[in-house]
Amino acid sequence: MKKLFLLTLTAALILSGCSPTPSADDSSELESLRTQLKILQEENESLKEQLNIPPETISPETALEETTTSQQGLTISVGETIVTDYAEITINKIELTYDVLPDNTSGFYSHYEADSGNVYIHLDVDVKNLGKQNLRCDDILSAAADYNDGYTYSSFAVAEDSNTGFTYANITSIKPLETLGVHYLFKCPQEVEESTNPLFITITPNSSQDSYILTIR
Repeated sequence: MKKLFLLTLTAALILSGCSPTPSADDSSELESLRTQLKILQEENESLKEQLNIPPETISPETALEETTTSQQGLTISVGETIVTDYAEITINKIELTYDVLPDNTSGFYSHYEADSGNVYIHLDVDVKNLGKQNLRCDDILSAAADYNDGYTYSSFAVAEDSNTGFTYANITSIKPLETLGVHYLFKCPQEVEESTNPLFITITPNSSQDSYILTIR
C-alpha cells in the first residue's frame, strides 16, 4: 500500500515539475519524464491488481441504489392502475390502521380490528375484470410487505360487499367487465406503524412476470 502511494506521489511530482509549454531544449528531458510516468502508471496498475483494487470504484450510495432498483422492479403510486391481460387494478389507498373499515359504515358492517400489539397494513384496490369469465377475488394478485429491509409479511384478501361491508374473497367473483373493490390486509407488529423505517409493498398480478412496488415510506 505504501509503495502504491509513493508511485502516485512520484507521478504527481513528475507532472508538477514539467513546464506547461516546454522549449525545444527541454524536449529531450520532457520525453524522458513522460517515459518514466508511463512506467510508473503501468506499475501502479499492476499493484492495484495485486491488491484487488478495482479500476473504478462505485460509491456505496450508487451500489445501494442499483441493488434496490434490481430487487424492486416497477414502481407504482396511489391512484395509478396496473393493466394485465385479465384485469385493471387501480390502487385507491394504502394505510396503516388498527381497524380496517368498509367504505360504507352507515349501517351494519363487518370490519377487521387488529389484535393487541399488532397493526394492519391496508391496501385498497378496485379491480375491473377484463376477461370473459368470472374472476375469483382470491386469484387476482399476491402482495407482500417488506419492513426495514427484510422483515416480510404476507397478505390475505377480502372483497367488498354492499350488505355486510366485507366478505370472503374465496367465495366472491367479479363478473366480466364489472368492477369490485378488493382489500389486502397485512398483519404486522405495532412497531411497523410506530417507526420510521423503510416500508413498501410488492404487488405481483397473477399470471404476470412483472412486480410493482408501492412505497409507504
